[in-house]
Amino acid sequence: MNNKNIILISQFVNNFGTGFSRIALLILISTWFHNALYIGIFSFTLFVPEILLAAPIGYFVDKNPQLKKLLIASCLASSAAVFLLLACAFFKIRVFSLLVAGAVLYDICSAFFDPVVTKLTVEWFDSATFNQINAAISTARMGANLFSGVLVTVLMTLIPLFTLFLFDFLSYLIVAGLLTKLVTVTKKPTTAARTQVEIKETIWNGLGLVHQLLKQVPALIPVLTTALLFNILLAPNDVYFTQMAAKIFSNTKLTGIMESLFSIGFLLGSVVYRFLSTRVKIHTFIRIAIVQVPIAFLIFGQSRNLFGSLLGLLLLGGALPFFNISSKTILQQKIQSKNLAAVSNSYFSLINLSQPVGLLGIPILINSLGIRFFFFIGGVGYLLLSLIIIVSGKISPQLDY
Repeated sequence: MNNKNIILISQFVNNFGTGFSRIALLILISTWFHNALYIGIFSFTLFVPEILLAAPIGYFVDKNPQLKKLLIASCLASSAAVFLLLACAFFKIRVFSLLVAGAVLYDICSAFFDPVVTKLTVEWFDSATFNQINAAISTARMGANLFSGVLVTVLMTLIPLFTLFLFDFLSYLIVAGLLTKLVTVTKKPTTAARTQVEIKETIWNGLGLVHQLLKQVPALIPVLTTALLFNILLAPNDVYFTQMAAKIFSNTKLTGIMESLFSIGFLLGSVVYRFLSTRVKIHTFIRIAIVQVPIAFLIFGQSRNLFGSLLGLLLLGGALPFFNISSKTILQQKIQSKNLAAVSNSYFSLINLSQPVGLLGIPILINSLGIRFFFFIGGVGYLLLSLIIIVSGKISPQLDY
């Protein structure tokens, strides 16, 4: 088995198990404490370390010459954190702070996986294949998320809840075993090397890293701006699904179908990206995504029949991989390997920092304007902005090189 297949299988198994634990944790907290406030506190407590530790984790990855060993160590540490959660569930230790501590520890340990894989992609594979590998990883991860969600729904009534954590624990041990088969590769230097930016290293200042990147690659500014705006718009997806299901179609059971269709759209988008990656330029993928998101948003929110609304949701999910995979590939091409993990981690954590704006602000707007009118205003506004960005040539072909 070659390195690429090992990485892809590891991503699938890893995300499959993680999906089990995340769903099990939410069920556990809801069942034990019977208060939505606990879910809010839990989600916020996980969100903060992800933002604050993005740059330090990336910095540590960049400074570690033994990435294979670091990847295996991350899996084993994550399995230990999952075992703590497993023990809480098995022995019914109803201590909220202990559950949160275990989940935070789990998040920190598993947070090394993605930046290490991102860096290994650059160090082991040819730059011409970055977008294909990223698309394959996106497909594996979303496929695992979708499959684990369906399986958990089926298994919840058949097996004890702690066994979901057990599956995740075992998945990390399987992944650690797979990763031992990775073969370290020394990539031959190419004659036509890309011009890459020099970033001054810093441990904690993630915003400073992103500022340096944007200063040297100004073509990324409209890409980042658009990502921030879309992240705000799409952050409260669960609110959209529940509101559309309950208030527009008068069927709360449609919420689960909408969540699944959105994930299926994301999965199909990853597959399409992988198929077209050798034919379509990166900046073209981003242009398509920038227009497709508001159009799909409008179709989803304004359709008068269920089929049209679900079609819009499928298109909405399908647009995101075009943007996400392209952004990741651009960073891999533009940033030197020695700074890649720290800068890319900081870049994506900055995008995620905009989520609370959408999560807190958009539900208020929906209550004031109504769900249909909000979809119209939000979709038209974002579509006009997208067209202005594209017509003005802000999404530059410079992103391809």
